[in-house]
Amino acid sequence: LVKARYPWVLLALAAIVGTFFSRTWRWRVLLGSERVGFWPTQTALLVGQAVNTGVPMLRSGDVTRALWINRLHSVPLSRALTSIALEKVWDLLALCATGLMLIIWVPLPEWFVQSTWGSLVMVGFGLTALYLLVRWRRGLRVLASWVTRWLPGQAGRWVLPRVDSLLSALASMRRPDVMIGVGAYTALTWSLGGMANWAVMRAFGVNSIDGAVFLLAALMLGSAVVPTPGRIGVFEGICVAGLTLFGVSADLGLAIGLVLHLVVLVPALLMAGVLALFSLRVGRSHGVPIPSADGDASGQPSVLPEVAEYHE
Repeated sequence: LVKARYPWVLLALAAIVGTFFSRTWRWRVLLGSERVGFWPTQTALLVGQAVNTGVPMLRSGDVTRALWINRLHSVPLSRALTSIALEKVWDLLALCATGLMLIIWVPLPEWFVQSTWGSLVMVGFGLTALYLLVRWRRGLRVLASWVTRWLPGQAGRWVLPRVDSLLSALASMRRPDVMIGVGAYTALTWSLGGMANWAVMRAFGVNSIDGAVFLLAALMLGSAVVPTPGRIGVFEGICVAGLTLFGVSADLGLAIGLVLHLVVLVPALLMAGVLALFSLRVGRSHGVPIPSADGDASGQPSVLPEVAEYHE
């Protein structure tokens, strides 16, 4: 660690901070809401990431992120959750593309090859389901309207606005500008992540772009399969095991893993804390109203223009 060239670590830090911005821009495109500014969106994203770091089970951070932007900025909860789910689909697409590229160019262990093919199957099913939802959303709206008539009490009035919000979020995926924007921001996010890996490796005298890209994919796969608080131990273990495939010793791989883990973890937690405190202070000083779970600040259901056509 003492012999590391820390200017490269600064480059890695800059790349990681860059991913905060690219992911925020991507989420804003998926949300399709101009009412929420850049910094509130980034605050919700990083707060959710911080919660996922501490409590990774059941994707608690994703729920926290959706609740945060719903309660403080009146984004319908179902719309926020749908946008996060779409975000995961895009990341899975990026993972598959990265895995295929590595399989073609680099001899890799069987577990990675099988994981890549498994991810491709999941993406295939997910894209098929997404296509059907987008293609038949008007029919689904009619079906939901019919079903809610048979629900007891106020259940129908509770369910239908959430279905509207879900279908509105899915409708945005038919727009080429949304698809291009989300795809570009996803590519930028993954490129910056790979750059951070490469820069930390360079800090220890290891120059392997293939290794940096493999580490990017392996860390995503491994952290999803074995979620631990802060990814402590799992993160470093993946770095050691992964980098040995590229001729890096276990001791050096551990040093790279420790520094890379700090580079990934510390800026996110610091920015989440600062932005959250600032957001809450501003909210209190301006008396921000608390909306209903899927409505605007007045508590009324929020039906966006894309869904309004269903009522005509």
